[in-house]
Amino acid sequence: MSVFVSISPHTSLPLPEADDITNSRYKSSQSDHSRTAARTPPNSSAALPSHSHLHSFLLLSAAEMAEAFVGTWNLKNSEKWDDYMKELGVPFATRKVGNMTKPKTIISVEGDTVIMKTESSIKNTEVNFKLGQEFDETTADGRSVKSLVRIQDGKLVHVQKWDGKETSLVREVNGNALTLVNTQAIVIMFVKFPN
Repeated sequence: MSVFVSISPHTSLPLPEADDITNSRYKSSQSDHSRTAARTPPNSSAALPSHSHLHSFLLLSAAEMAEAFVGTWNLKNSEKWDDYMKELGVPFATRKVGNMTKPKTIISVEGDTVIMKTESSIKNTEVNFKLGQEFDETTADGRSVKSLVRIQDGKLVHVQKWDGKETSLVREVNGNALTLVNTQAIVIMFVKFPN
């Protein structure tokens, strides 16, 4: 469901839904607009922001929101990865191989679809999704899960649910490092591959 604001008889623009208002650019521009609106009479045309100002606080596209995550990321190190796989019920032999693998994650955006590929010498996976829309995913260890990915506070938050269980994978970029932390406090560090 989208909310629309009419700025002229011929123009309507979508406003972000409450769940999606997590981008600081939106919040700061929104507060600027609130101050302007508070100074002008409600029936005045000056109470409405200009078309360009309105765009400055609208929900960003998936490409803009995911921009910081786009690139090729190589595994640098991981902590407690074996414990996490064990908790998921991954067999010993698969865990042993998984612990030796140094995967590469490639994140890209096409239109409003985010594409996340993981490549390794053992197995390649790809997941395509739209931010804020639930989708079916088969994980690298073979679990069938319902997933939902959102941007929250500049982080890519990926929630997976299956068989009454749930885990969150939170990705955050700082410079050329992408950190992945999950519900079980497993920390995985990736370094951006130079272009």
